[in-house]
Amino acid sequence: MRNSLLLTFCVLLLRFGYAQSEGWAICNSGANLYFKIVGSGTNTLLVVSDAGNSSAYMKDLVERLAQNNRVVFYDARATGKSRLPTVHDTTVNFNKAVADIEALRMVLRIPKWSVVAHGFGANIACAYTSQVGKTVGQLVLINPASFHHKSPDKLEEIFDTYEDYDFSKMLTQESINHRFVKLQKHLQTPKLDSAARAKAIMAFQAATYVYDTLHEPIATEFLYEKIKNITVKNRVNGKFIINSADCLATLHTLSIPTMVVLSKPRQGFNALLKAWKKGLPTAQLVTIDKAHHFPWLDNPVPFYGHLVPFLQKPLTTELYVSQKKVSRPVGRGNQRRKRY
Repeated sequence: MRNSLLLTFCVLLLRFGYAQSEGWAICNSGANLYFKIVGSGTNTLLVVSDAGNSSAYMKDLVERLAQNNRVVFYDARATGKSRLPTVHDTTVNFNKAVADIEALRMVLRIPKWSVVAHGFGANIACAYTSQVGKTVGQLVLINPASFHHKSPDKLEEIFDTYEDYDFSKMLTQESINHRFVKLQKHLQTPKLDSAARAKAIMAFQAATYVYDTLHEPIATEFLYEKIKNITVKNRVNGKFIINSADCLATLHTLSIPTMVVLSKPRQGFNALLKAWKKGLPTAQLVTIDKAHHFPWLDNPVPFYGHLVPFLQKPLTTELYVSQKKVSRPVGRGNQRRKRY
């Protein structure tokens, strides 16, 4: 009897530990956000992926940051393991993506965290930080993407578009021609299904996303997932997006330590750097040479050489947030249908 009770206690303990480190957070519009917590440390970091992508492609970044920090990462609604009953303009948009971050923080009862975001996820994180204020300790924006709209003073130009990476600046014409011929031969393979065709095309384009060709498989999967989730990506990128100038002005007022990481081989890099200096003069600007869309893969030594010390400063925390009107992390099969 005693052994049976001990076994039951151990099972419950393991299950409780799992619920704290991995699960689904119930958010509005019936969205169940899959999250996972890894690592340990005095600071908690949230990692935000690019629009239309789950957190899978950021595995290397998460693992490195988890060596010194408690890292939370999640799949945005309707991507990866995060489930959403219906995808339409009212359930998937920029505002929902921003609100989901705060909903996740409330569910996990994290009083304060730093945010590390990539691509269009950096735009979402920028808007989130400008709204919640002091619940964010530090903000890191890695190759922010464009807000795709014009503001009166053109500050939105500092948010570059990652699609502007160009073959001609990264490969010789001979190499481009060789890759194109190889692609055409592969597409003519009998009984090639649509998924295989899409991956072949994404593999051809992957060279514009990485400086080191060893990382092309990661870029291929990144692009393939983005194509699969194109309806999600377009809705997040194009619906109810806030004014970028207002976002930056608020960040400047809040005086939240901010780092902006920019890869040098980008279209209009010098103008981009100048615009960031003007738009957010308090930000620490880091430029990474020999790196494209994923600087933590292409050139990790200078990337982490700047990022790790920036994130090592301890955060001042207040009392834990109330759990009122928020749900606890839940495991598979235990979600309620909706949470408003």
